[in-house]
Amino acid sequence: MKIKALPPALRERKRYVAFCVESDRPFSREEVARAIVSSALALFGETKVAEFNLFVLDFDEATQEGFVVCSHRSVANVIAALSLVGEISGDRVHLRSLGVSGTVKALKRKFLNRRRHFINSERTVKFKGKEFVVVRESGERVDALPRDEELIERLKFQKMRFIGVTKSDLRGEEDATNAEHGL
Repeated sequence: MKIKALPPALRERKRYVAFCVESDRPFSREEVARAIVSSALALFGETKVAEFNLFVLDFDEATQEGFVVCSHRSVANVIAALSLVGEISGDRVHLRSLGVSGTVKALKRKFLNRRRHFINSERTVKFKGKEFVVVRESGERVDALPRDEELIERLKFQKMRFIGVTKSDLRGEEDATNAEHGL
């Protein structure tokens, strides 16, 4: 006798959560999966995590992007566990959730096909009255390094390498300096 599959109305609904790993070095799928599961276990415990049906379904080691599958009831808890991953294999990281979808196809179309092209540049800009060197740009995001020694020491104390600003923030500063000079 053949066992019948559950009808769709009785199946557990799934959600797919896209995320990216922001760090100085790339990580393998196994390292990322281990960190996500251990973060969820530390936050919620074994019995609650078992209800999540959490599984790292896909992870691209080149782009450091991937997605997890979970129960539709546990999406908020899984995003919380992702955001609390602070370290993988001894290196400081940040896992940023990109979005949630009900199908893998929609998830890849909406969140994982956006390729970030970094433009390395060495131009000088002013922000909040201080001078910064733009190290790299990606779309609207700009990573800048201050020229002021005091700010550099503050960044080192915070364990940061750059200050992240947007191009619109820099445009506001440029507009203010142009108004001062009568341009």
